[in-house]
Amino acid sequence: MAREETFTPWYFQPEIAKVYESFYEGKYKEADIQEKNLLKFLLDQIDGVGEILEVGCGTGHFTRWLNSLGYKVVGADISPVMLGVAKELWKDGKFVNARAEFLPFKDKSLHVDRFVAYLVYMPVLVRVFREARRVARRGIVMGLMNRWSLPTIRRIIQVKLGKNPYYFNARFYSLPMIKKKIKQAFVDGEFEFLDWSCAVFPKIFGIKKLVKIPFLGSFLGVGVKFK
Repeated sequence: MAREETFTPWYFQPEIAKVYESFYEGKYKEADIQEKNLLKFLLDQIDGVGEILEVGCGTGHFTRWLNSLGYKVVGADISPVMLGVAKELWKDGKFVNARAEFLPFKDKSLHVDRFVAYLVYMPVLVRVFREARRVARRGIVMGLMNRWSLPTIRRIIQVKLGKNPYYFNARFYSLPMIKKKIKQAFVDGEFEFLDWSCAVFPKIFGIKKLVKIPFLGSFLGVGVKFK
C-alpha cells in the first residue's frame, strides 16, 4: 500500500518563520499599509476599545503595530515557531500558544478579538467565532483574503494544480460567506455588523485605497460589535 504523502503547514516550519517578517518589507509593503488602514477603519467603529486579543498573531507584526497605536494587546497563535520569532521581535510583548477554538482567557476578559488572514486556516469558523464571543466584550474585527478577488482566485487554481503549498489547507471566504458564518455563530439581536470594506492591492484600474466593491478588493475587512 502506497504511503500517503503528508504536509507540514508553512506556519509550523522554522525556516519560514525566520523570514516571515521580510515579506512586509518587500513586495507586500504596500499591502501591509492598506491592510492596516482597513483594520483601523474597522476598529474605529467600536467605542471604547483599549484591549485587543489578536488571534493568529504569527510573528506579531500586527500585534506590535496595535501596541504602537496605544492598545493593550495580547497575541495568540497555534504555532510555537511563529511565536518564538514574535517574542524575539517584541521582548516585552505578551503572547500565548493557543488554538482559536480554546482560548485561555476568562469570559469577557478583553474588549475586542481580532483576526488577520489566518481565518482561512481555521476549519470550524462557527466554533472560533463563539469562542471569540465568550472572550470579547465589545466586538470582533477580522481581515481575510477575499475569495472573489483575482489574487485569491489565482491561489485557488494554483492549489488545485498542486503548485502552491501555502494554501493547500486554506478555506477562502467571500463577503456573503463570512457573514453567513457570523450569523450562524451568534444570536439574532446580540450583535450588529460593522461597515465593511476592501483594500485594493496591487493597484487595479488606478485604484489604491479602501473600496466597497467586493469583487475588487484583495483583502476583505468585516466585523461585528456586540450590543
